Amino acid sequence: MADRACSGETHLFFPPPAERPRSRFKREASARAVCQSCPVLLECRTYARIHHEHGFWGGETEEQRVQAGFVPAHPVGASRLSAAV
Repeated sequence: MADRACSGETHLFFPPPAERPRSRFKREASARAVCQSCPVLLECRTYARIHHEHGFWGGETEEQRVQAGFVPAHPVGASRLSAAV
């Protein structure tokens, strides 16, 4: 994934502690915009799904990966993730 568009943008893909819903929405929208122009979007998404990653990967949130059937081994926001299913 050396060709990734997100290099240096980690703050967009992983939430800060106690992130509020409105801030999360804005952060994820910015992350999604970066992903849409990324040449390795599908590879990143596949990696996150297979390895049960946390955060925003390959244009997907954790909730979207759960809805697609890829549940993280140790969900951080368990109540939030179960609500997404």
